[in-house]
Amino acid sequence: MGILSKLFSPRETAADRAAWLDSAVRAAGQHAAGARLGELRQRSFEAAETPAWTDSWPTHAAPINDDLARQLPTLRSRARGQARNNEWATNYLIKLDDNVLGAAGIVLQMRLKKRNGQPDDATNTLLEGAWAKWCAAADVAGMPWREVESLALASLPQDGELLYRLRPGAGPMGIQIQLLAADLLDVNLRRDYGGNRVRMGVEIDDDGKPVAYWLRANKTGDQPSDLITVGRHLRVPAAEIRHRFLRREIGQLRGFPWLSAGARRLWMLSDFEEAAAVASSNAAKRQGFFVTPDGDAPSGFADTVISGVLEAAKAAGKVLTPDEIRSITAAAEKYASTVPGQFDTLPQGVDFRPYESKWPSISADAYIKQHVRGWAAARGMSYVSAGNDLEAVNYSSARVGIVEEREHYKTIQSDLITWLHAEVFPFVLPYLVLNTPGLKPEHLDRYLAAATWQPRRWAGIDPVKEMQAAEIALRLKLTSRRRIILERGDDPDEIAAEVQTEDALYGPIASSGTPPKDEKEEGEEGDDKTTPPKKEKEPSNDD
Repeated sequence: MGILSKLFSPRETAADRAAWLDSAVRAAGQHAAGARLGELRQRSFEAAETPAWTDSWPTHAAPINDDLARQLPTLRSRARGQARNNEWATNYLIKLDDNVLGAAGIVLQMRLKKRNGQPDDATNTLLEGAWAKWCAAADVAGMPWREVESLALASLPQDGELLYRLRPGAGPMGIQIQLLAADLLDVNLRRDYGGNRVRMGVEIDDDGKPVAYWLRANKTGDQPSDLITVGRHLRVPAAEIRHRFLRREIGQLRGFPWLSAGARRLWMLSDFEEAAAVASSNAAKRQGFFVTPDGDAPSGFADTVISGVLEAAKAAGKVLTPDEIRSITAAAEKYASTVPGQFDTLPQGVDFRPYESKWPSISADAYIKQHVRGWAAARGMSYVSAGNDLEAVNYSSARVGIVEEREHYKTIQSDLITWLHAEVFPFVLPYLVLNTPGLKPEHLDRYLAAATWQPRRWAGIDPVKEMQAAEIALRLKLTSRRRIILERGDDPDEIAAEVQTEDALYGPIASSGTPPKDEKEEGEEGDDKTTPPKKEKEPSNDD
């Protein structure tokens, strides 16, 4: 560039200079940020990064007990509301009770043996009978044990906690339990007492072990006399209270409802279904609109409404005054209702424009299915079971889903036995022995060690194949008849006694021998040896 061109070139203004600097800074910043982001991605966790599109993703989590102290009442209220009003949640509770407990509940089976190793059937029968007698009125409110089991199980998805109190001295056998609502344990109570800490109604020592439970008290004084009423609360020693819940984090003091996970999804689905049903109903009923110059209803519309009111007044024995008729006439001209075949009137100068949303672009069935599938995942259930949708189910997919569900139900059964049955039975057993002739108090330890609990089990998806598999396992000595019977939910000793009785009456069932082999499909190579075809006789010289 020459000297003259430099001298006569347009000068850069201050605004141009500032704009150029701003552009250069942005470009350099974006370049540096991109390089920095690439460096971070190489040496950090992707989930720990916070780019612009993840600003709403929280980076800090409060301790579990802080969240529960603030939000547990809300979680519990919403879970209870879903359990009472939502069809999907109600269906889950029904399936939970059916599969975890079943019709008979979790049954006590005594396995006491004599010195020679034979089952002590007489003592086992006495203990099981005494337990059944106590179960007739297990709760202080008079509820039987099967109902106690059902309420205890239902409290976990709705309240997240199982809370009950042991009540010695109550009931016809001198011992009962008392189911308590989880919200009696005051979640808002936080204080110090006797050198211990009270957090959310649970009094704990320095090791975090519960020492006592602070229940809301409606009246002062209670029995037994060692209970202490402190202000609005009843302090019950931990030895008399059983507070059980599913712990998800270390140090967790209270449980939260199982229905909490996916609760917002389920509520949005219910809201969507209700809105869709109302919209569909309105669309089916509404035919169109009358547009008149003055905005009044067409001739005859108000007369129809007035006639209806007059007939109703006549049926009720009332006489309408002229002022009342004029008032009804004025209201009828503006009256609109949603009825089949409806035509409404638009006011003067008003045009109707329907709201048309392009979302969701999927069908209602797909939208519902998506939400139910996500909600079912939080329940440990397959979508087929949670959604009652067997339309596209085949044997293989049904088997995979059902087997996984049953394993989850077994886990819940184990937890319930640990939290309820295995806690209550040792406490009740001494009273059963004292109230049952033939049982000896000095054998309490033997009785307790011989107690087992048989939960509900399920029929096979393909009973024939499963029985064949069990027979093969028996021949290979990979299992036993007792184990197979227990897996079916039956009592091996009872079945053995019944078989022995039937054999004595009717004789043993003839063995069918080796089961027939599966028929081979056409073109399939068989395992059994076949007779080789006869060779044709070779011609000899004589021929």
